[in-house]
Amino acid sequence: MKNLIVLLTVLFLFLLTTQIFSQEDDFFRKRFEYSIPEKIEAPVSSGLQAGTYSVGTVGYFPTLDSAFNRLSIDGIEGDVTLELIDDLYSASGSKYGFRLNGPIPGADENSRVTIRPASNTNVTIEGDGMSVLCFLNTSFVTIDGVSLEGSSTLRIHSYHNSQYGWNDGIVFVNNSKQNVIQNIVFECEDYDGLGCAMTLVYESGPFTPDSNLIENNFVKKAAMGISILSYSYRATGNVIRGNKIGSETDSFISRGINLVCCQNTIVESNIVQNIRSNSSLVYSPGIVSLAGVGERIFNNVIFNIVVNNGDYGAIGIFLNGISGYSGCVNTVYNNMIFDLQSNSPQANSKVSGIELRNQNYAKVYFNSVYLSGSGTNQKGSASLNIGINCSNVQVKNNLLVNVRNESPYCASAINCNSSSCLISNYNDLYIESNQCNFIVHAGSVNYTSLSEWQLTGQDLNSMVELPYFVEPYLHIDKNVATILESGGTPIGGFTYDFDDQLRNSLTPDIGADEFDGIPSAVETEISIPDGFRLEQNYPNPFNPTTKIEFRIADFGFVSLKIYDVLGNEVATLVNEEKPAGSYEVQGFVEAKKMILQK
Repeated sequence: MKNLIVLLTVLFLFLLTTQIFSQEDDFFRKRFEYSIPEKIEAPVSSGLQAGTYSVGTVGYFPTLDSAFNRLSIDGIEGDVTLELIDDLYSASGSKYGFRLNGPIPGADENSRVTIRPASNTNVTIEGDGMSVLCFLNTSFVTIDGVSLEGSSTLRIHSYHNSQYGWNDGIVFVNNSKQNVIQNIVFECEDYDGLGCAMTLVYESGPFTPDSNLIENNFVKKAAMGISILSYSYRATGNVIRGNKIGSETDSFISRGINLVCCQNTIVESNIVQNIRSNSSLVYSPGIVSLAGVGERIFNNVIFNIVVNNGDYGAIGIFLNGISGYSGCVNTVYNNMIFDLQSNSPQANSKVSGIELRNQNYAKVYFNSVYLSGSGTNQKGSASLNIGINCSNVQVKNNLLVNVRNESPYCASAINCNSSSCLISNYNDLYIESNQCNFIVHAGSVNYTSLSEWQLTGQDLNSMVELPYFVEPYLHIDKNVATILESGGTPIGGFTYDFDDQLRNSLTPDIGADEFDGIPSAVETEISIPDGFRLEQNYPNPFNPTTKIEFRIADFGFVSLKIYDVLGNEVATLVNEEKPAGSYEVQGFVEAKKMILQK
């Protein structure tokens, strides 16, 4: 009876995940179409002795296929290096490219296989099948391109071939563990379709690709840069670190890093840039985790995402899920996200720095998000967007700035279904003030000022400031006084910043950058004002804009005007009836040309 219960549980999970991925069509294709021939057994001779073996026209192995067949059948008896001596290895015409059917006999933690270019050789491995290099049930393999530039390099080039549903670069399937893929340049010509540069995929059976390291690669072209795809069983403990996805000048990436039903994945210190929408994909975020558990996404830079006609608009980091099958205990911290643009006319279009959907116990700490530009996305824009079916979301020490203009729609620092789905504090919440924008949009309630939002019990120690950024990315100018300095709260286990610098253990700075700058104080209110009050403008002195806060105790007509030193009226900032509360408006500096003639 116990065995029957286990069987039914596994069957239920399989049916549930099948339902999930039928709704995410770009993932679903992997589960049912990636069918690789099983290993063909043959008489076993002695394994390869430890050492280096050349692979190429005049090498010890004349082809990659001959080397892979020897490894598959005979295995190894120590550390083995396959040294690529030719400039070009072509697998064109082969459905799975160069295929190694593992496991490799004798391979373990102390006996690995390394594949790398020979010294002073720039190697390209190409193909036009479903993959260029395919490893089935293969563990303890290192593919090392040596360097991304220079005299010894490795380039994986997959051509677009419409005969197949997708054209990937390197693929590890099923029981493939403790492999290393590093220092490789990927170019996948199927960038308008479903092609991945580097994929770890669960296809069938009870084993998954676990504990693999994908590090320091450059993905120049691909629909999806790096993907880990699981289904009935979760791929666990993989690390994606220090990769560059997208070039500075080209736009041949539609999704940066793609995780599906994974567990305890580390996504660290990657650069994802120049993302463009792709009609073959449901959405085009920088980093996405679908139904993940225990994922840690930190110290990444995501920028220059442009979506012109996508279903969901532009998203930096997306923790996604399906109703009834949520992500759980995922953590997003120390990331820098900026320059996200969308002008999509779709009904669900939006711009989100960080977006959560169907997530329980997510943690969003120490991120720096800066949204700028303009659009008319029907769902508006938010630095942090907390969608349906989320609960117990922790939001602390984040810089959430949104200066976008989505008129007639809303631009906000936080957008959430309700204030009860999150616990938010010690954040910087900044928006551009206009009739459409709100500090927080929660359900059907709009909060114009921080003080109004604080009446819900949220963000009692948070603040409002437009930071001064300095290159690179969203680092803070430490020479300008700011309330971000020492404005955060310590969180156990999060002791280093974006640059791996130690944070102040008692009063850390807000945002991804611990910058050790000049502090300036700010006063916050958490109750309805008991009278009229006009605050000092800030910053002061200012250039080019300044913020002016005022509070009123009762509903009434409010007029806020600016006068110059001679008493002349310069501008009217407010001239309307307002309910009791706290408000914030933006002033300006006007400059005119002057000619000195002698």
